[in-house]
Amino acid sequence: MQVTPYIRTKLIENGFSEGEALTFVKLLVFPEATTAFLKNQTKLSLAGTYKVLDSLVNKGLVVPIPGKPTKYQAADMNQLAQKFERESRKMKRVAEKLKGLNDLVASPYPTEIYEDDDLVNQYLTIPGQIDDFIWCVGSFEAVVNFFGENIEKEFINKRCKNGVFADAIIFDNSEHSKSLAGRDKGEKRETKFIEVNNYPLDFDYLFGDTYLNFHKDSEGKLRMIKAESPDLAKAKLLQYQIMWNSTLK
Repeated sequence: MQVTPYIRTKLIENGFSEGEALTFVKLLVFPEATTAFLKNQTKLSLAGTYKVLDSLVNKGLVVPIPGKPTKYQAADMNQLAQKFERESRKMKRVAEKLKGLNDLVASPYPTEIYEDDDLVNQYLTIPGQIDDFIWCVGSFEAVVNFFGENIEKEFINKRCKNGVFADAIIFDNSEHSKSLAGRDKGEKRETKFIEVNNYPLDFDYLFGDTYLNFHKDSEGKLRMIKAESPDLAKAKLLQYQIMWNSTLK
C-alpha cells in the first residue's frame, strides 16, 4: 500500500478539500516545496495554492520555512499524529501512518513509502522496471525473511527472463546466501560478501535513478522506501562501487 495516497483519501473523507489533501501529501514527498512548485504539482491556480496553504497553516498541518517566504514544509509528524488522535477516532489510522513518515519528510529527495499490504506485488514489478542492470546490497537473509524463497525465485526468474544482470553485495554468510552465490552464473549475477556479525536485516536495490530500501520498522511492519533522484543514484553508485572493489569474492 502506498502511504501518501491513503492519507490523502482519509483527509478528504474527514472534511479536507481535495486541494488541501493533495497539497499536504505533496509536501510529504517534496520537502521545502515552493508555492510555484506546489501550483504545478496540484494544478491549482497560484491564488488557490496560497489559499490552500493558508488553510493548512491555520490547521497546523503545514508551516512556512523561516527566511524563505515562498517555501513550506509539513509540520512535525509526531505532533500531527497526536493532533489527529485527539480530534477524531477515524483519524487514528492516519495518525499511525504519520508517525512512520519521519524518514520521508527528512529526505532531501522525492520519496515515497510503501507498506505491508501490497509489497509482494510491488516487489515483483521491479524486474520489469530495470533496463539492463541492478545493484543488490544488504542481507539476502532479509530478502528470504521478508518475502520467502518462492517469491525471491520468481523475482530472479523475471529478472533473468528480461535479460537484467545483477551485482550483489551480501552482508551475511547464511546458507541462503551461500546457495545464492553458487547459482550466480545461471542467474546472471556476480556476488561478493561482506561478512559481519551484526548485519542489518534490510536490503537495497539501485537501478537507473531509482533507489529502494526494504526494512522492518520498530513495530515489525515491512516497508519499502522509494526515492527517484539522479543525485542520490550517483552517490549510491559510488558507494557500492567502492564497496565492491574493496571486497573479496
